[in-house]
Amino acid sequence: MEFRFEEVPGKELSITEKGEPTLTYCFGESVTHPYFHPIYAPNGHVLTNGTEDKHLPGLCFSIESVKDKSGKSVQLQRKTTNLECEKSEEYANFVSITNFQANSYEVIKNCKTRVLPRRDNLQIVDININLHITSNSIAFDNVRLGYNAAEMEHRKTADSNGRIGELEVNEKESEWGTLCGILGNTAVGLAILPHPDNGETHFLAEDAYLGYLCALSQPFTLDTNTTRTLKYRMIIYVGDLFTTDISECYQDYIRCDGDTQ
Repeated sequence: MEFRFEEVPGKELSITEKGEPTLTYCFGESVTHPYFHPIYAPNGHVLTNGTEDKHLPGLCFSIESVKDKSGKSVQLQRKTTNLECEKSEEYANFVSITNFQANSYEVIKNCKTRVLPRRDNLQIVDININLHITSNSIAFDNVRLGYNAAEMEHRKTADSNGRIGELEVNEKESEWGTLCGILGNTAVGLAILPHPDNGETHFLAEDAYLGYLCALSQPFTLDTNTTRTLKYRMIIYVGDLFTTDISECYQDYIRCDGDTQ
């Protein structure tokens, strides 16, 4: 087998390819939102920061703010997370199902992750999120996929519109965003590519201090027994803004219509 799963029951799931580490998914009871850490670049460098400072650790899809019909905030609490795994010569695929509850409200987050084989200096990871409401309607005001980066030198963020630097990228709509820097004298980076079906996406970034990249979805409301799907592709690369063609990676992604799960 190309891929191998190694699970610490009730805590984390790690994936290796040909014996080399790819990523680990952390979902222990103490975790508010399950997250990916460490994530490895194709050359073996760890790209994620696993500590929680002012950002959530690793690469994390989070539901930051929800409200009821009256506009009152609802404090969702995570109850359970279950995993299902599948592997082949072509990919490693796993599903994480997390239940959030608050009084009469219930949200089920179905996270489908697919790891594709490394190619050249690229690692591709696809994440499809299904948010399902089984109870009363909820308005999602702040739903985001964020990447808390490891310490790097010469860190810089950029987006699909040619903007470079956090002052240019922050709070701007874009097809994709990336954050890269120097680790061990080698340029490495991670790009977040939201699928256009997600709707308008704005990026938040920090490249001067901690290193953070976030894809922020527009607010939406889900009624009882309805589902919202959000799709993302992660490009983990060895290279910089000039040697890695993120725009071509984005076109490849939308050509396959995000149908990787």
